[in-house]
Amino acid sequence: MNLPARRSANTITGTIEAGARGPILRDGDGVAWRLHFGEEPVPDDLEGQVSVRGKIIQPDRIDVEFCTPLEGD
Repeated sequence: MNLPARRSANTITGTIEAGARGPILRDGDGVAWRLHFGEEPVPDDLEGQVSVRGKIIQPDRIDVEFCTPLEGD
């Protein structure tokens, strides 16, 4: 059985993109993360630059604990 590399919470910043299965967070290195909000609905205003705190549960998926928009330049 393959276990996730990290089980502790991480904070990742990047840009939200629309994906076929929900929102995608693309970080500064170009790595894309599928965001999973569990039983909670995806926030309506989720767009642009954000900071996401959550647990990496698959190589490309984060279980979101907290998400906040970042101020633009």
